[in-house]
Amino acid sequence: MSLRRWEVVYGNHVEDRPVFDAASAEPLYLQVAGYIEGQVKAGKMIRGQRLPAERDMGEYYGVAYQTIRRAMRELRERGLVESVLGKGTFITKR
Repeated sequence: MSLRRWEVVYGNHVEDRPVFDAASAEPLYLQVAGYIEGQVKAGKMIRGQRLPAERDMGEYYGVAYQTIRRAMRELRERGLVESVLGKGTFITKR
């Protein structure tokens, strides 16, 4: 999913985007992972949906690319997303 499509689906207004607190005791990558997990549970991200590129997500969420990479690793460990080489990262169907 392109960043443009992401913005159409999830809102392109700054006030629609989540705000992550770098000063929080909870690391940013866990805040991002928790937010994405919450979006899945709320039905705003559906199982089988392809996520945007990690760099695009970092830009959209206003966090570093490495923060998104760690969040995606955390979500893979939780079984919430699956990465397919050359295809992208998807919300799991289970």
